[in-house]
Amino acid sequence: MSNTIWAVDGSFFAQRLSGIQRYSIELLAALDRIVPPGFVEIVTPPDVETPHYTNIKVVSFGTHRGGVWQQLDYPRYLRQRGARGLATCNVIPLFGFRGIAVVHDVCYRARPDFYTDPRGRLSAAWHCLQYRRIAKRAERIITVSEFSKSEIAKYYGVPASKMDVVYNAWQQMQRIAPDESIFARHPQLKPGQYYFSMANLLKNKNFPWVLRAAGAKPDAVFAIAGGGSLAAEAERLGLADLPNVLYLGYVSDGAAKALMAHCKAFLFPTLYEGFGIPPLEAAACGAPQIIVSDTPCMREVYGPCAAYIDLTANPGDVDDVTPATAPTAALLEKYSWDKSAERLLQILAK
Repeated sequence: MSNTIWAVDGSFFAQRLSGIQRYSIELLAALDRIVPPGFVEIVTPPDVETPHYTNIKVVSFGTHRGGVWQQLDYPRYLRQRGARGLATCNVIPLFGFRGIAVVHDVCYRARPDFYTDPRGRLSAAWHCLQYRRIAKRAERIITVSEFSKSEIAKYYGVPASKMDVVYNAWQQMQRIAPDESIFARHPQLKPGQYYFSMANLLKNKNFPWVLRAAGAKPDAVFAIAGGGSLAAEAERLGLADLPNVLYLGYVSDGAAKALMAHCKAFLFPTLYEGFGIPPLEAAACGAPQIIVSDTPCMREVYGPCAAYIDLTANPGDVDDVTPATAPTAALLEKYSWDKSAERLLQILAK
């Protein structure tokens, strides 16, 4: 083990939890079990709550918060500490960064057609600036799939020898107790007789496909969890009058686990992902079938353990899929946070 000190940008602990933050939290928890004391630190803005660690030191530093902290205080800490940085959420300081960055995907660059409103264009511009800066400044890049690695090479010219893949995993679902009361609140949900999906209005998630699938199969119930204006979007698309669609709104982790466990199939018709963790979580919760889009990323991650939708030839048909040929047990064996943490430690050590 080298004498390098790695200082993780811990500002994600103050952010809304999504897949990127989940990756950071679970990977560091697993890393803490195997890393030597003094090798890795997490540096955070002031007054940020973090989990308890045994071997990783947590340091509160600076006076700012959010993006300003990332751009000013974090690089100042790296300089003062003589440490290398580990940034796990697609963002590095534009100046003063030396270390490793995690890029989960380059959707903003690969699919600019998903970001056409003013806020989306502004976000895309910022993230594309970050991608370019990471490609130029990071000593190494970690990403979450071979597909994402190929996309970074394609759009930013980063050689494969400078990149490593550290996968997502699913063990966080073991800590969640299923909340079966969701079925009492929604008696139209009969175990084994509904399709379940988790939606939002991001264009890559392809929410309209689920509505078209419901329209093509009126005898089946389609339960959709997610906040925002899903019903309003359905009305805008002319797909609001579907009596077999049930909008659940935001659901707790426990309710989501119960819904995954008892569904007929979990639907994930994504158009673009760096990994795509929800079907893996559904499989971990006992979903009898996961149905995903037939894209290179989904094929890499889910292999023979998923059924595949041909989004171009048969949009909106849950029956017309290429069936799975292997049990999800093989899928769950492939991915674990412990394996990913071991891989990360190898990368940091060398």
